[in-house]
Amino acid sequence: MIKYLQKIFKTSWTNLKRQGFLTLATSIVIFIAVVLGTSLFIFQGGVSFLVEAIKDKIDVSVYFNERVSREEILKIREEVAKLEEVKKVSYISPEEAYENFVKTHEDDPYLESLEAIEINPFLPSLVIQTREPSQYKVVSEFFKKEDYAPLVYEIDDYKRGVIIDRLSGLASGIRNLGLALTLFLSFIAIAVTFNTLRLSIYSQKEEIEVMRLVGAKNSFIRGPFLIQGALCGFFAAIISFVLFFLFFFSFKTSLEGLFMGFDAFAFYKQNIFIVLLIQLLIGVGLGLISSFFAVRKYLKD
Repeated sequence: MIKYLQKIFKTSWTNLKRQGFLTLATSIVIFIAVVLGTSLFIFQGGVSFLVEAIKDKIDVSVYFNERVSREEILKIREEVAKLEEVKKVSYISPEEAYENFVKTHEDDPYLESLEAIEINPFLPSLVIQTREPSQYKVVSEFFKKEDYAPLVYEIDDYKRGVIIDRLSGLASGIRNLGLALTLFLSFIAIAVTFNTLRLSIYSQKEEIEVMRLVGAKNSFIRGPFLIQGALCGFFAAIISFVLFFLFFFSFKTSLEGLFMGFDAFAFYKQNIFIVLLIQLLIGVGLGLISSFFAVRKYLKD
């Protein structure tokens, strides 16, 4: 059995070296599919990071009437914090709101007008973050209750609702697009690799016929081509793995700035085994599937 396998591997390796151009062409096609599959995985990780980052910046601001005391607002904050949907609640006093406005608009000309009136126009507020974007409606409904509605001046959640809806739609759309694109690229890769390997097999058509005439089993004839396809996919996956690592390492800072803080190199290292598994599954899988169907024409079970 061991000698049988050794002979299959030896034949596969000989074919790889003898058919240098076809081997290179097959490996390049599979390499492109592996790169695209890996890119989709990294891209999905980047989208997830951006979605979470945007979620953390989305909040609901509840402004209270001027006559509502600090103590009352703090009591309400405690009640809001008890809601399962709420992740974080912060109290912003009128003084803090004024200071934040000054810092943000320090170069704006109308800031002088605000300082000239010597009145703080800002109202006390609670800034609330929920665990999921869809849960902001729960917060809005909470403050519409009979106990709290008279105390509330305004609930600033209109823009948040628009952002949340667009964010949810974007995430869902990217997931669906990624899945469809992956399936499409896999089909293209299989088709191209299939035809490339058929050229390789066709060049050995006479050898296959001779082996069949002398009584060689189909598994013995098919084996070298399957291993040949798998090796092409394996080499493509390993090269892809190394190039991605070097690329993310070399352009770590630039990519982090381009993708708003997403550290692609750190993500790659954290998921290094998953990435390698994906690349091997795509590379070796495409090579095996393409080889199996390519040689099938010449074998009759």
